[in-house]
Amino acid sequence: MTNSAESVRGGLLHRGSAHTGGQCDAIREYPDGWGLAFRPQDMVTSVGQVNGNHWDDWLATDCPALLIHGTRSDTLTAEHAKEMAVRRPNTHLDELATGHTVHETDPAGFAATVRAFLDTL
Repeated sequence: MTNSAESVRGGLLHRGSAHTGGQCDAIREYPDGWGLAFRPQDMVTSVGQVNGNHWDDWLATDCPALLIHGTRSDTLTAEHAKEMAVRRPNTHLDELATGHTVHETDPAGFAATVRAFLDTL
């Protein structure tokens, strides 16, 4: 059995979910062994920044915006996505049958949705 980075990544992808792809990039092989590609405290800080009430930021502009919601997302509910689109002028909501990381799980659908939106501008 090999311990190469590709072998580990391959094993994670084989047994993992659609979200595993990005996580594979977070694991690195260093001269002294395996480790994370980031400092755990940086991840805690980053996650802390996305939690909270961001309505003021979202509503601060009315420039055209595309909101793509993955209908199987466990992060953003359909109700919340619809409220975001209703409350903010010039927001176009499009839904794709994916999880939260739409660009990873349906790159062709994501690209087509973005192209169609840009064509309206």
